[in-house]
Amino acid sequence: MKIPKEYSCLAYWQQRYRALEPSLTYRAANEAEHKIWQRAFRKKYRECLGAMPTEDSPLNVQVLEESATEKYIRRKIVYSADRYSSIPAYLFLPVGIDYPAPAVICPHGHGRGKVDPAGISHTRTEKRHIGKYNYNYAEQFALAGYVTLAPDLRCFGERVDDPAQVYGMVKIEEGDHWCDINLVLASLIGFNLLALHVYDIGRAIDVLQSMTEVNGKRIGCVGLSQGGTTTLFSAAYHRRIKVAGISGYFNSWKAFPMTSGQLCGSQIVPNLLSYGDHAEIAGLICPRPLFLEFGRQDPLFPIAASRASYQRLKKIYNNAGAAARLEVEEFDGVHQFRGDRIFSFFNKWL
Repeated sequence: MKIPKEYSCLAYWQQRYRALEPSLTYRAANEAEHKIWQRAFRKKYRECLGAMPTEDSPLNVQVLEESATEKYIRRKIVYSADRYSSIPAYLFLPVGIDYPAPAVICPHGHGRGKVDPAGISHTRTEKRHIGKYNYNYAEQFALAGYVTLAPDLRCFGERVDDPAQVYGMVKIEEGDHWCDINLVLASLIGFNLLALHVYDIGRAIDVLQSMTEVNGKRIGCVGLSQGGTTTLFSAAYHRRIKVAGISGYFNSWKAFPMTSGQLCGSQIVPNLLSYGDHAEIAGLICPRPLFLEFGRQDPLFPIAASRASYQRLKKIYNNAGAAARLEVEEFDGVHQFRGDRIFSFFNKWL
């Protein structure tokens, strides 16, 4: 039912977003100004992320199961996040490469959790789901010679609570995720869900750096959709991530949530748009290498906004003297992992 514009909450936010000019929008004209901006925005970024768990626990990595093919060994492992939670993940160890090797963390998007980037399917429906998004990028990077780690993010995969015990169930195509509920619960005590995802990626880095098979100075991160969200925000926070790849996410908060209200509690940092948008967040990754993928027909992230944000980010990398470390691939497709030039980019920089 269509309602008058003056009654509409979505129209209200559309007008608010259009009127907002973030106070730390990138305007640097040279490298010196770039460095001043980056320090100021990094400070605000960390403030907006809010609290992080401080009671680090020993990793206590355990192997739960193992399977092998001619090209890789796949282990299901579990390790500690913090005092109150653990993280199940799939670890891929390529066969026939020289160790220690570079590693790539592969956070998943809205879907079934870690099994999607791991390429695990048991039914035709699950197989079609992986094929639709070219989702198995943890497996693909393992086949390309990287150690890969695909963890379950909070409220996804094996970290999803029983629907009977969670208020406000919302059904979406790929399953039940409690993003909004977890954002509300976290906010009561000063946390937010995306910051906890960033924290958990830090624990994934810890796991990889503890392994003799991994070169701990050569760790990257790649993700599709919400996995792209997690990669963007984690690479902006963790300088131990040396190369990042974002597929089907890099855009603008002034564009994609405002077309249909497409947004959830795992993809926002409260008040951050008051200071900067996606280009500014990615500017905290600079001068580290960053690869972006845009599907021209992506129904969630308008291509015009992705292109505009890329042009703004290109200026950031140019001013930092790092233009060669930023690349983009547009393709005739929808919301999916392209998986083409990104591999040569990672081979070059990681």
